[in-house]
Amino acid sequence: MLVVPASTAAVAGVALGLSKDLLQRVASVTLKERRPLVVCVRETPLNGQTLKHMVALDEAGAVVLPASPAFYAGATHIQDLVDFVAGRVLDAAGVPHQLYRRWRGELGGALSSD
Repeated sequence: MLVVPASTAAVAGVALGLSKDLLQRVASVTLKERRPLVVCVRETPLNGQTLKHMVALDEAGAVVLPASPAFYAGATHIQDLVDFVAGRVLDAAGVPHQLYRRWRGELGGALSSD
C-alpha cells in the first residue's frame, strides 16, 4: 500500500491504529497482515508529535519516506525532482521503474548519459 501524499493527520491516524476512515482502516489491515506500507509524508517542518508518529510507523513495519527530492542527482527540470520522489516510493514498494538515473558510486555519475 502506498500513501502518497500522506498528511500529518493521516500519519497520526495510522500510527495510532485508528480506523475512522478508509485510509486508516486499510493501512491498519496492511500492517496487521505484514504487507508493505509506504507512507510518503508531505509536510515540513515536522513537530515532535509527528516525528513520534513516524517512528511508531517505522516500528510497526511501515516505510516512512518524506517527499524530499534529491537536489544532488543532476536534475535540470522540476519534473526530474518529482520523478525522483516517485521513483523512491516505487523503490520502497519493490516496483521496477526508470524514473531516474541511479547512482553507481562515481562522483557526477548521475549526470553522465551512458
